[in-house]
Amino acid sequence: MTDYRQHPSVVAHWLDGSLQPLPEALEAPETIWFALPPEPGAEQMWEGLRGRVETDGTATVLAVPAYLYNINFGDRVNVMRSEENALVATGLNHDALNFTFRALLNSDEPNSWQPLATDLARLGCIVDVMSPRFLAISCSEPLSQDVADKLFTLQNNSVLHYETGRTQLPSHR
Repeated sequence: MTDYRQHPSVVAHWLDGSLQPLPEALEAPETIWFALPPEPGAEQMWEGLRGRVETDGTATVLAVPAYLYNINFGDRVNVMRSEENALVATGLNHDALNFTFRALLNSDEPNSWQPLATDLARLGCIVDVMSPRFLAISCSEPLSQDVADKLFTLQNNSVLHYETGRTQLPSHR
């Protein structure tokens, strides 16, 4: 059995005083499928991210991964078409130097995500609302420590649990 998880939303950024869908993501015509490393005894899981195929045959990720590690918004990946014509990622081609964070809010309130998403977007982050409690967050490398510190403080105050989606430092270091 296989588990396919395609993002229900479009990434948003801060524009004109509110969260707005990022135009290039809104217009992204493709879904890029990524196989997650299998866990023993579990079904194969795939994450589908919005993307755009480039003229050189690579594809640009225009979503924030909710389950993948070491793939981030803006990265370019090598791709191929499956027998079913799905666009499947085969590896990282270019690291865009963005950082991914994931936050699971402890509140069950339907709009509890809005204050955090707004604060992070105002800082310059891109936010993908996976559910009312689950946010995927992308920021540039210069912002990554400030975002990590903010999420760490909120975690210590029992507001949320968070993790980073980047387990490897960018290759330019």
